[in-house]
Amino acid sequence: MDLNVSWERMDGVLIASPMGRIDSVNSAAFREALVSEVPSDERALLLDLSGISYMSSAGLSVLLVLAKRFRGSGKAMGMCALPAAIAAVVSLSGFDKIIPVFETRDAALEAMSLPGDVERPQSAPEAPAGEQAASDQKRPGPRRWSFKMHST
Repeated sequence: MDLNVSWERMDGVLIASPMGRIDSVNSAAFREALVSEVPSDERALLLDLSGISYMSSAGLSVLLVLAKRFRGSGKAMGMCALPAAIAAVVSLSGFDKIIPVFETRDAALEAMSLPGDVERPQSAPEAPAGEQAASDQKRPGPRRWSFKMHST
């Protein structure tokens, strides 16, 4: 089954929205897509899991890799809009204690949005509004990844 990941940025938070199944067949490709698309200096990542129909323990291990990257002061990671079956797995495995889970994207963004002045020192001159918006957007529009797995 195909797994697609689309990307966008809202309120300073990078949002990954995977669609499909995450299992042992495609978890390595899913991990590579997330690791390669999330800049090493990224401060906030939200996984919108509303489009995931299934997640195995291999998918949970990818979440753990990402959680390790977002530990520390000034960093945030969360998951939102988990389907009931995925939410049950996340809760039973204790991953909701490692990565905050939000019911909706709006709730997650409200909790995770980081103030813009955290990035630049107080003495830095104010950037014009257009430049500030451009610097907040690290990539020119949504990106999509698609993985097609074939069984033999």
